[in-house]
Amino acid sequence: MFTHILCPTDLKDRSDLAVNQAIRMAHQFGSKITLLNIHEEFMDKEEREMLRVSVSKMKDKYKQSAVESKKEMKDIVHQMQGDDIDIEYLLHGGKPENTIVEIAAEIGADLIVMATDGRDNILDYVAGTVTEHVINSARCPVLVIPCKR
Repeated sequence: MFTHILCPTDLKDRSDLAVNQAIRMAHQFGSKITLLNIHEEFMDKEEREMLRVSVSKMKDKYKQSAVESKKEMKDIVHQMQGDDIDIEYLLHGGKPENTIVEIAAEIGADLIVMATDGRDNILDYVAGTVTEHVINSARCPVLVIPCKR
């Protein structure tokens, strides 16, 4: 039924619920999973130059952050017995609400599994949450796993 599942994660406990569901569905349907971790702080070369930030220092910082994030994603998958699934680990810069939709289209995902990000501040009530944006913008179905508080 689903051949390619995109599962964005911010590596917080609430995202683990979505990763667990994606793994269970991948086992059931024989699906591939793309696990996506987005870092808003990743800047492109132009942004770094405009801020007069040392390009080499930032590259090193991004590389270390990426290595740590990828290791953490692999640890989560291992804890949830997902080692036997075809999983691609993808790290990306940008705004989560846009990046998730763009990556889903780019990789041809036929399902996005994500946790609710919750309404953490007043801006969420005015502008909406990442989850709301993805639901309204994605070209494929979005399975939202509620966060238990």
